[in-house]
Amino acid sequence: MGVSRPAVSQHLKVLKAACLVTDRAEGTRRLYAVDAQGLKALRNWLDRFWDEALAAFKEAAERETKKHERKSS
Repeated sequence: MGVSRPAVSQHLKVLKAACLVTDRAEGTRRLYAVDAQGLKALRNWLDRFWDEALAAFKEAAERETKKHERKSS
């Protein structure tokens, strides 16, 4: 891969702090795995974010449509 070990370590540290991965020591190595609970929490947050964003977009589009309808009447 074209990524240095220190860069990978920094990324894993951020993912661990966000509870998206877990790690365990095995000898002198650290093994990482996806944290299913953290991923579920992220998915729930993203679902709420997009639900709110799409609802706001829908409202804005409906306001624009009504504004254009009034102008053309």
